[in-house]
Amino acid sequence: MTLISKAQDSLLDDDQRMLVDAARKWIERRYSTEQRKAIRASAEGFSRECWAEMAEMGWLGLGLPEEAGGFGGVQEAALVAEQLGRALTLEPWLGCIALAAPVLAASSAPAASSLLARVTQGEERVALAAFERQGRHDAFDVRTQALATPQGFVLQGHKTLVLGGAQAGQLIVLARLTGGARERAGLGLFLVPASATGLQQRSLPSYDGRLLSELVLQDVAVPASARIDQDDQAWSWVEAALDRAIVMQCAECVGAMDRLIDITRDYTLQRKQFGRSVASNQVVQHRLVDLWVTAQQLRSVTDAALDALQGDAATRSRMVSVAKAFLCNQGRLVGEDGVQLHGAIGMTDDYVVGHYYKRLAASVNFLGDENWHLERLDALEGLKAA
Repeated sequence: MTLISKAQDSLLDDDQRMLVDAARKWIERRYSTEQRKAIRASAEGFSRECWAEMAEMGWLGLGLPEEAGGFGGVQEAALVAEQLGRALTLEPWLGCIALAAPVLAASSAPAASSLLARVTQGEERVALAAFERQGRHDAFDVRTQALATPQGFVLQGHKTLVLGGAQAGQLIVLARLTGGARERAGLGLFLVPASATGLQQRSLPSYDGRLLSELVLQDVAVPASARIDQDDQAWSWVEAALDRAIVMQCAECVGAMDRLIDITRDYTLQRKQFGRSVASNQVVQHRLVDLWVTAQQLRSVTDAALDALQGDAATRSRMVSVAKAFLCNQGRLVGEDGVQLHGAIGMTDDYVVGHYYKRLAASVNFLGDENWHLERLDALEGLKAA
């Protein structure tokens, strides 16, 4: 197993233990509830100071190639993701480092390599613009067009739910060169500056405090060097990056669940009714145990998905969908139970438990809901049987 609870720290090697310990100390110093509220209320929706400190600690290079300034593997990235989930961080680590950066790492194009090096150093932020409204969870449903010109390409279309797009200086746009709207072939990946002429961007605040964005591309001209895919590999790179980001999302939710359970347990121990703590009621004890068991189950399926990231594409996607389907099925319920065990105070925005519920609920709906992942599992099993 890779995701480790505090009681299991002895299973980590020395480097991993130092990484987790540094993350915990940074969160205690930098991400109290009040500090998070201030960041959420800021104009940019994240802290540039926190992002710079993440770069200094190497968190922006986790699981990325060493030649670009990266270190460690996906296991180390998941350990940090779990700690970031405990703090409900608002910095675009998931969108930039877990989702967009692996696409850059897959490319040998000079523009991609140069940008990735700047990303790992904290000098630039990047976001992947893959999803479109008509496609819902199907990122391969692409109507955005890339038209070849003597000077390069002109992009036309719409993108939505761009995670971290509002804070990115560069965007990786998935666009269609040839073929029909739901074909996985004929796609290309293009680097587009956020300041490009003809690009309009609108922020979409999610209810867990993160900022996504919607893009409208009208005659956005980019040079030929802006295309970073090769040999019709665009979709395979995007699919692999999405699977990786989903695993990191699950790891974040492991941390969020653990913290929600800690908060709920402490509250029920302190809250008195009829002269004794709420936690002394057997039904409350059973519900707390159920919450803990669910968190450990999510930890286990996330570990399995994390291991599968190193395997073939079908095995990887199968295990990723198992983990995400479990999160979708149980994540919102864990949040609801945590709020309910707090009583009326759990419903207020001022109290922290509601923010954990919102993060879990938002994660249920983003990067594929339960039905979508179950359908993908069914399709993968059908291919396996054939």
